[in-house]
Amino acid sequence: MSPRRLTLWLWLVAVLLAVPALATSTAGAAIEPPWCGTPIPDGTAALPDGSSPTHPVGSYPHIPWYAIGCTLDRIQSQSNGRMTYRVTGQSANGFDLYAVTINALDTKTQRRDFATWEKIRKFSLDHPANAQKTLENAGGSVKIPLMISAGIHGNESEGIDATLMLIERLATTPYGADPFVDNVLNHSILIVNVIQNPDGHILNQRANGNNFDLNRDWLTQSQPETKATFPLIQEWLPADLLDQHGYVTPTLIEATTKPHNPGIEYDMWLKWNQGRIDANEAAMNAIGLAVTRPINDWCWDGDIPVNGICTGDGSSRPNDWGPRWAESWDDWGPFYTPMYSQLVGLNGSTVEMCNSTGTGCSVPGTTIAFPRGRIGARTAQYTTATSTLTYDIANRVDLMHDQLEVYRRGVTDAARPTTADLPPGFDNEENNWMHEYPQAYVIPVGGTQRSDAEAHRLVRWLMENGIRVRAVAAPYLYDGTRLETGSFVVFMDQALRGLADTALGPGVDVTSRISILYAPPGAWSHGSLWGADVLTVPDGVRFKPETERLTAAPQARGGVVGSGSAFALALNSPTAVRTMNALLAGGTAAEFATVSFANSSGTQMPAGSVLFPASAQAALQSAATAAGVWFYGVSALPAREPINRSPRIAVLTPAVNQDVWVLRNLGFTANPIATGGTSALNNPAGANPLDGYDAVFNTAGWPGGATAQARLTAFFAGGGGYMGAGANGAAFLTSAGQIGGLAAATRGGNGRSGIVYWDNQAAANRLITGAYPDRDTAIMDPPTWFTSTPTAWTIDGRLPAMSFFVAGLWPIAGDAQSATAANAPVIAHGVNTAGSARMVTFAMNPLYRADPEREWPMISSAALWVDQ
Repeated sequence: MSPRRLTLWLWLVAVLLAVPALATSTAGAAIEPPWCGTPIPDGTAALPDGSSPTHPVGSYPHIPWYAIGCTLDRIQSQSNGRMTYRVTGQSANGFDLYAVTINALDTKTQRRDFATWEKIRKFSLDHPANAQKTLENAGGSVKIPLMISAGIHGNESEGIDATLMLIERLATTPYGADPFVDNVLNHSILIVNVIQNPDGHILNQRANGNNFDLNRDWLTQSQPETKATFPLIQEWLPADLLDQHGYVTPTLIEATTKPHNPGIEYDMWLKWNQGRIDANEAAMNAIGLAVTRPINDWCWDGDIPVNGICTGDGSSRPNDWGPRWAESWDDWGPFYTPMYSQLVGLNGSTVEMCNSTGTGCSVPGTTIAFPRGRIGARTAQYTTATSTLTYDIANRVDLMHDQLEVYRRGVTDAARPTTADLPPGFDNEENNWMHEYPQAYVIPVGGTQRSDAEAHRLVRWLMENGIRVRAVAAPYLYDGTRLETGSFVVFMDQALRGLADTALGPGVDVTSRISILYAPPGAWSHGSLWGADVLTVPDGVRFKPETERLTAAPQARGGVVGSGSAFALALNSPTAVRTMNALLAGGTAAEFATVSFANSSGTQMPAGSVLFPASAQAALQSAATAAGVWFYGVSALPAREPINRSPRIAVLTPAVNQDVWVLRNLGFTANPIATGGTSALNNPAGANPLDGYDAVFNTAGWPGGATAQARLTAFFAGGGGYMGAGANGAAFLTSAGQIGGLAAATRGGNGRSGIVYWDNQAAANRLITGAYPDRDTAIMDPPTWFTSTPTAWTIDGRLPAMSFFVAGLWPIAGDAQSATAANAPVIAHGVNTAGSARMVTFAMNPLYRADPEREWPMISSAALWVDQ
């Protein structure tokens, strides 16, 4: 039996007493066919690869997307004002997303308690001690904001149904008829994100219409669905958030294993997470459903012990289970919904409802026949939600106090908790991942910044995510770097310091402390992977610039400088690439510099810069002002090649994916082209899909079909360019007979991934990496490097000879294969053996998950160069 921290046991009794009402309530019966709305082929529409998805035989008939809006209309009309909803945005494919708020204000007491919360919210992030005082003075007269989010993975549908059942029960049950409803209405504000992924729901697939896993996007916030939802968390600062997923039997309620994100005040989170899951488990057990609690129940390798013994590894570590050892369901990455919520609020859990097989998902009163399983899954989500509300409301004053205490620790720059602050059973170094924060992060502007436009874009992200930013009011010299007026400082004595550190810090190398991650990447950092340079100011050093707090993110300055026969734009940022492509689309002529050169001010500009004619100065000025980039006059023109148009890129993939999305985001024409046996590329009777494209981008192997092979071979023979990423991108060329002597090594598995340093070879004179500094950072998932490159090719980037791994999980020491990574090439370019096509290969994927924006300029320079 795994250890349990049975806190606040009287409230567990209350939960158990409430179970019969929760299990037998008929509220929500209308969430079933026939559906309102105008039908669309929900769940049967063709997938991007042409296949037709079908829901599993015997699955619960979930509500289709088209019926959600009209169902919410009906419920709202019956709620007498206690429930409202709004459309927060649209999905990648243009379908509405809905946010419901249940905040009853019918009685004087309800209005008073909500007003108390409004006062607390006003002070929460800047004056949390004042907010704590307001809470104390109110006694129990306060409402607590709580949040439920459903349907982030489109093929995990029962949570949507359960949530709508709960909404209808809370919105339409007459006051006084149901103690649970009265309790929620009187003491909470419930925010419900009804369906986070309409595209996936409609297509019955995990990802959205851009083929992004939205549960990996919460820090990057690249997708429209995430952009629409994270402001809800920032607005309400919910103390607890449930994210409804499937499927694990018994239902998994997220009590996370190590490693734990260093930005989380783990002592506070653990206290409330364990206590709330005690309540969830009691409620589930009362209706015959069991639960899985990873940190309490799992072995060191993620297996479940049998009779108290871990057997998955041959019993070499038979006693290594429970809180001290459990791995493989971690809260390391801030890109999951509950982990983002932990960094902004306090508590949060993924709820992986049980699946339809076996007895673990059955509930009393159902039969072996359909629909036992999915009724069980839906009931698991419903019961977890209702027991969470009951527990959080009962403990709302202490829960809100501790959330404010997290903010107070930040504002007062308090020391991090120690291992001794963790509760019994968890009070060991294996569960303490918290570290002390630096004094500040600095985002320079001006001559020491690679891109002012990207510096301002990063500041906008920080401010949108509740992080306080200050601007330098007068020039200041720090550690040999002159901070110009207008540079940005993020001091770490602030409420959301954990989120700020997670976003801006380089990350942590966890290799020596764990063996597996639930999912990569093992590192992330807007400070190391986005397009702006960020400096770290260690704690304790003298750093006293004159600063002013920003109330709104400023616009980066840009313009045209100097004069000459042309004006040059360095492709040193995603903003610069978008500006170039917009000008090309508008008909402005351009050329590609093949060597570094001096502009009219005497400043050196890198190879790969784009030259525009002086006659276009007015258009350049307009574009520069709007984007915050600079064009520089050039009198002595360097060696250059014409750019006929923005390169059109065929991405060798069955459907729109992260690679296509990033290229389109940068302004390129980019479209997926499938290479499978039944694809158009393999159909000799059909048109050649490669016609009209200038280059291909690829991360997969050489296709098997003869027609696809012949067309790709002809494409390269005709001068079509190639950009490849990863080991497969390199193997593609050797399998195709395009080049010899190119080979790559990869170390995958167990979540190996992370941020690496790479060294720019010959710096400004490189065509692909000319705009980059001598040493920079990139992300690898999995770690990959070239073990050989063609003799005639140019190596643009290498891993350093020593200490090249920055953060993440990569057991290098003692691994013979990984030992070959030191000083290995990671970026190279050249022509194929026939001399007909230009080609660039990257060991990493610069387009990975829309996150490494710092790498996007190099893929853009590559596209211009291979498009000869």
